[in-house]
Amino acid sequence: MLVFVLIPNSYPAYPASARSAPTPAAQPGLPWLHSNGHEILDSAGRVVLLRGMNVTGLLEAKDMKPGPVPTAQDFAEMAADGFDVMRLPINWSRIEPRPGQLSASYLDQIKRVVALAAAHGIYTVLDMHNIDWSIYYAGDGAPSWATAGGLPRSFPLGSPWNRHLAPGVLASYGIFWANLGGWQADVTEVWSYVARAFRDDSAVVGFDLWNEPHPFPAPPGVFEKKYLLPFEAQVITHLASVAPHQMWITEQTLDFGLPTYVGQLPYPNQVYSSHVFATLLEPPWQKPTPEYAIPLQLLEDQAREAGAAPWVGEIGAGPGASNQAWVAREMNELDRFKLGWAYWDWDEGGSWAFKRMTGRLRVVARAYPRATPGRLDTLSYDYHDGRLVVDFTGDAAQHPLQIEVPSFYTRFTISGSDPASAISAHLDPADHLLTVRVAGGAGYHHLVVQLAG
Repeated sequence: MLVFVLIPNSYPAYPASARSAPTPAAQPGLPWLHSNGHEILDSAGRVVLLRGMNVTGLLEAKDMKPGPVPTAQDFAEMAADGFDVMRLPINWSRIEPRPGQLSASYLDQIKRVVALAAAHGIYTVLDMHNIDWSIYYAGDGAPSWATAGGLPRSFPLGSPWNRHLAPGVLASYGIFWANLGGWQADVTEVWSYVARAFRDDSAVVGFDLWNEPHPFPAPPGVFEKKYLLPFEAQVITHLASVAPHQMWITEQTLDFGLPTYVGQLPYPNQVYSSHVFATLLEPPWQKPTPEYAIPLQLLEDQAREAGAAPWVGEIGAGPGASNQAWVAREMNELDRFKLGWAYWDWDEGGSWAFKRMTGRLRVVARAYPRATPGRLDTLSYDYHDGRLVVDFTGDAAQHPLQIEVPSFYTRFTISGSDPASAISAHLDPADHLLTVRVAGGAGYHHLVVQLAG
């Protein structure tokens, strides 16, 4: 095992055609986004955070109850709340219900949902979701034909550990990560089928290759270096020849705080994502009171090691006053770290649905910079009084600062380090964007935006 681990990885070359592929025209209001290895940027070079919702309406799952398929009204409400991205979990089981048969009807559903979101100015991250391997084991992800059949589907512990430790689940993961059953090739082809449909669509910003990879049954460290990274390299280099303009989103190992290995794949346009919940999946540093600075700093450090822009693909918590307070603290830390995120979940069938927690609206639906020229230096927002502070270094005359403003704010005042005569701003109530221009060229700017209803 030691010799195996010490052997350096070799990765397939990134396709030359992908590096030179001309960029298609962008959708109106949705410029192409890319990662420079540190941040997500738009086509004007402005820093983009991406903040919004997970939407479970296209999932086939038993570990949770997916919400309804989202409608135009859902996306109108998301846009009004100031959200600009949807992370859309999809399932291998629905794309390839039988070996080699890819579902055109499911792909059409994905296209319709993506188009509805784009019509409201909302980007999409497509996520290949997987929990406890398959719906066959009361989870979601793989089709029932791609399982370690014949092994027990449950372990004699309470939920969810009865699924997490089920022999069939662990064996299926082992087969997959060791690439013994040909399933990695199936997943690559499934991703290719989806990617071809969106290769020219700027509304689809990236492909989240595999939800919450975890090291079991392989030991942590070994898992990331010898199994996860080679799989990600295979998928990325294959998809790059199919859809060269979307970002590649890889995820931090779901490892319960155990040591991990973070390697750098030699490819452009990468995002590194973690899931940081207020009351679920709590590593030791989050008990009994979550301390979000530690996992968020870990994300930043690991993203730097991976050569990717950091992003938080899932956050959230259930109802209740204590959960509300924890979410508020988490949101403040996410601002301090200047991170984008997708909240779990918009309207799932369980108790976590944001749409049905009206008291949480002003905690989560926050004002924030959608696109920042140059460098975003600091960000803070007080949801109690609607005060947003943004420090940035750049030229906001040619490429303005754009601020997402939830629709419950209709008025604003703005001040800062520049003379009042140099600052011009306009709040468009239709697209919920505050556009700020600062005369005088590039430089450091400190802006205080006071929002009111």
